Amino acid sequence: MLGAGGLLGRHIVEELAGHPVRALVRRACDISDLAQVREGTRDVDVVINCAAYTNVDGAEAEPDAAYRANALGAENAARAALESNARLLHISTDFVFDGAQADPYDEFSAPNPLSVYARSKWAGEELVARRGGSSILIRVQGLYGAGGGNFSSKLRDLLLAGKSLKLDCERRVQPTWARAAARQIVRLASSDAIGTYHVSCAGETTWAGFARVLAERLGLPQSWAEIPTRELQATAARPPNCVFQHRMLALHGFGPMPTWQVALDEYLAEAAAR
Repeated sequence: MLGAGGLLGRHIVEELAGHPVRALVRRACDISDLAQVREGTRDVDVVINCAAYTNVDGAEAEPDAAYRANALGAENAARAALESNARLLHISTDFVFDGAQADPYDEFSAPNPLSVYARSKWAGEELVARRGGSSILIRVQGLYGAGGGNFSSKLRDLLLAGKSLKLDCERRVQPTWARAAARQIVRLASSDAIGTYHVSCAGETTWAGFARVLAERLGLPQSWAEIPTRELQATAARPPNCVFQHRMLALHGFGPMPTWQVALDEYLAEAAAR
């Protein structure tokens, strides 16, 4: 497991409890260093690569760092997996799409990345594909969960604290609890699947819509402003439609992902039990 210290990586490690897992955090294995990746993945059957540069806006100012992690790092994982005769599960993102189409994106839709971060992730997808071997490309989106450093993971605590927020009411998203994604990724890892798979919670909303349901579940009043995407003035462009169709999961009988509302309820129940 590469990137085991991140939000998704930690949840995958938890879902693999009882199985032998070599969980490598960033300080233990620099994804951009081929020698470290080779050593870290030596004699394993499956390599799951969750390591990435994920600061979407920061990538605009640090393109080399983004490409080292997201493109070169992905190629290193693919090379090391091939040399160990291991299967590779490489994690990518909805941001490879431009969001211009009205319909959900399936695994065969053509990418058209808008930002440095998105282009670096698309480059990683391409390099993994060119290396060959037994690999699965998994695109995720809208991840949140306990211990996450991203805004969506912090939203519950921000609402409970009554913070003044500005939330996007336009971008179409599928908020995805990291544990729901991790469970599906573990199923894929234990199968003989290859190719590209979209893994996200079913349904769609906006981040403002997600906050409304989250606040309702918590019994809180609305404490945020709902604004159009352009007023957030983000450094990097975001696709306006991030909705996935899970065509490959359906074709191969993996069963549907939970709706984002059901996953949210599970997340809140788990958070309350901590």
